[in-house]
Amino acid sequence: MKISIHQPAGFNEMGGRSNNEDSIYPIPGTATSADRLFLVCDGVGGEHKGEEASFLACKHISDFFLRSGEEDISKSFVQKAVIAAREAFIETEKHDPDTAGMATTLTLLYFDNYGAVLAHLGDSRIYHIRNGKIIFQTSDHKWVNELVQSGVITEEQAALHPQRNVITKVITASRADEADYMRISDIEAGDFFFLCSDGVLEQLYDDLLEYHLRDNPDNHPEPIEILEAVKNECAHQTNDNFSAYLIKIASVGEQKAGEEKVNEKVVNAVMPESVVSRQSIEKPRGVLFGLIAFAVIFCSGLIFHFVKSEKQAEKALFESKTNINDPDSVQVEVPVRATGGPEVED
Repeated sequence: MKISIHQPAGFNEMGGRSNNEDSIYPIPGTATSADRLFLVCDGVGGEHKGEEASFLACKHISDFFLRSGEEDISKSFVQKAVIAAREAFIETEKHDPDTAGMATTLTLLYFDNYGAVLAHLGDSRIYHIRNGKIIFQTSDHKWVNELVQSGVITEEQAALHPQRNVITKVITASRADEADYMRISDIEAGDFFFLCSDGVLEQLYDDLLEYHLRDNPDNHPEPIEILEAVKNECAHQTNDNFSAYLIKIASVGEQKAGEEKVNEKVVNAVMPESVVSRQSIEKPRGVLFGLIAFAVIFCSGLIFHFVKSEKQAEKALFESKTNINDPDSVQVEVPVRATGGPEVED
């Protein structure tokens, strides 16, 4: 699967905070349509250097992807990238006690040969939108969500719960949380992927997101125009930092080379070497049998002709003795070379 994207758009805003604990990758203003990896991280903890945590996560996860050279991203690969970020946290805390306890959420989007890889930790989200409708969104790693899923409280109660901001999964030095991983292969031209921190969600509810990404036959704005409208929804309205990336799919094509490799593997799997060898022998053997048959028929034709000619010559000799003045009484046949025989297929 060959996926091409429009120029991505992202923002990373201070919002109502005195410092910005969000980080995104690529850095705002540097993303291009050639980029495959996108990250949005929201530092957790306030006084525990959340801005350092989100920055380190973006830096070390992106470095891990770039160093590896991997094209097809597995769940274990993503977890190794998260571990690389966690190890950077551990090293940083050793040298800077003020960073002890720092943590961050993570949203990750990567396009490979099989579609889109999504991974997340915490309450930052990833959306997949098609034709102005959300067809997938990640589920927040929050304590109240677990209570709702277990039937202890309702969604309405969760919105007012005193522990509604407690996050159950993050990147941090003190424990190794595993990121939720998903692969999406159902991707079409015109689809959107939207990554955002929870500060965006203070003002941008699902219906409003769908409104901004709806079908509009009279106008086809670029992602940067759409995201500017989203940013305006949040500006001066949210108490938190707010950050996002919007990626629009330009086209989805077949990965021909990959298909050929798969087909080759299938052929080798169902056609053992012994079968292939036998076929390679049977083909020239069939040709040899055809040539032998042709030679036999050709020789038989010659023998028949010579016998017939000999008899005609004897008859002519006899007739020439009686009809000596008739030159046409003796007819000489020119031997005809045998042609035909069975066709031999290569």
